[in-house]
Amino acid sequence: MDQTEKNQKIPLHNNTSQTQEKARESLRKLFRDRPFSDELLMTNFGLFMRSSAFAKLLFLQEAYSKILSIPGDICIFGVWLGQDIVAFESLRAILEPYNASRKFVGFDTFEGYTGIGDNDEPSDVISSTGYKTSDGYEHFLQEVLDYHRRENTMGHAVTHELVRGDVTSTVGEYFGNHPESMVALAYFDLALQEPTKASLDCIEERLLPGSVIIMDELNDSRYPGETIAFRQWAKGKNYSIERSRILPDRSFITMG
Repeated sequence: MDQTEKNQKIPLHNNTSQTQEKARESLRKLFRDRPFSDELLMTNFGLFMRSSAFAKLLFLQEAYSKILSIPGDICIFGVWLGQDIVAFESLRAILEPYNASRKFVGFDTFEGYTGIGDNDEPSDVISSTGYKTSDGYEHFLQEVLDYHRRENTMGHAVTHELVRGDVTSTVGEYFGNHPESMVALAYFDLALQEPTKASLDCIEERLLPGSVIIMDELNDSRYPGETIAFRQWAKGKNYSIERSRILPDRSFITMG
């Protein structure tokens, strides 16, 4: 990725005010002008982590803690840059360092949204280029995951897999090739109706009592497709639902 790509402003899902955005430009300048090395930055990143970004990590810890007592894999539907799958690997090393049977699988096109339908709300974010990564980004992300495997306890025995392509076909294909896989945690950040519903259908028989589904945009008018997909799929099923204590716009669905 060249410097132009790095500096390109990407439309993102957020609730940032103009005042906050102006303050964040000051933070970005402080980050660029920091008077210490990259080596020190690696162990002092909290200096530049906004409370909202820190809350996301606490939210992922909240989610992981819900599945510690059950077997099964962690699946992320909508990877983008991959912070969630990397954070989940770090949480594995902290919360259950000797559990090498839990796989981490991320699904994404890495090319933007596909399958925008009539029940979805097009916007600067929900577009064919929304959350598109640079060419070959998944290879960079795989290298990052490989580093964490080398660093973390039992990392050599843990599986991380990135599945590129349209989830309406790749999720079914993946589970068809992995009859042993159960799903303990499924994190949905697809925003669209068709991909969300198709993926929910594919994992249904792999869910266990106590499996947790995270919906990132449930009850959000900007992303109606996700809620429609969940309502269609959940009809008649036994589950409980609660909001995250850390990020209250995220929802945990626990299967009964």
